[in-house]
Amino acid sequence: MRSYNEQDIRFYDLNNNVDGDFIADETGDFAMTSEAESARQDINNRVRTQKTDWRSHPNIGADLELLEGEPNTRETGQRGQSQIYETLTYDNRFDIADLEVRAVPTSIEQIDFYTMLNTDRNGTIVLTQPLDL
Repeated sequence: MRSYNEQDIRFYDLNNNVDGDFIADETGDFAMTSEAESARQDINNRVRTQKTDWRSHPNIGADLELLEGEPNTRETGQRGQSQIYETLTYDNRFDIADLEVRAVPTSIEQIDFYTMLNTDRNGTIVLTQPLDL
């Protein structure tokens, strides 16, 4: 079960959060999202998916699974960062000036990618995507 920190609570109504991926209303249908929730959800989806996963958007996806089996080196982390930047700025969804991506090795077999989006109204949105190598 995912634990929620104070930042998550600020952006989500926990009663309407389904498994952390999509926001649903009380009937279980997709709920309308605010700008911050929409951005958070879009970043999460783009970083977690692979190119060609989205039939109507074949160039969106970070392709992080391509790094599986690679050594946990600075170069591997930089490749992952580059792939995340590419998917988030593709189609001008996010401005690169508002983004920061960091690769943090957490063990010999894992890198956590932290994606931070600076928003004017809601502060910084931070998402973490662990990758097992």
